[in-house]
Amino acid sequence: MLVSSDDQVRAYIKKIMSQLDKWMVGGKISKLVIVITNKDTGEHVERWQFDVQIFKPVKVSKSRAKTTSGGDQENQGAAAAPVEKTETEIQAEIAAIFRQITASVTFLPQLAGDCTFNVLVYADADSDVPVEWGDSDAKEIANGERVQLRGFSTANHRVDTLVSYRLAE
Repeated sequence: MLVSSDDQVRAYIKKIMSQLDKWMVGGKISKLVIVITNKDTGEHVERWQFDVQIFKPVKVSKSRAKTTSGGDQENQGAAAAPVEKTETEIQAEIAAIFRQITASVTFLPQLAGDCTFNVLVYADADSDVPVEWGDSDAKEIANGERVQLRGFSTANHRVDTLVSYRLAE
């Protein structure tokens, strides 16, 4: 695992994490994507996608509890709230994801040349977006391979992981 000693990279990541925290707490984010791009060619070589599903607390009033037609229900068709898990179970799921990401070096092509990364966040349209953040395309990898990795869930959200990459030619 690479740990950066570059103060600018650390400051950049800290700033991103601070903003992500605000959006997650506010329930404003649906996806986080990290794209690794070859500096020389501009080709996107890896795309790590984390789909975030935030569960809204279910409030049931007496009048709503009597409704059977479903016409009065909010978020109809949305995923049911997950079963409560212990902190130990959640940490074990997250650790399994880290192990799987680390093990991905066995199937991902080795990165050649200098690379850079971009962080894309899919946030709600009404989200407060810092002025230095801008709109972007999805930075998909054309004709890439896709591997669905593990996910994890808590009582408040679910995160699913997907990596896309281009096979070496």
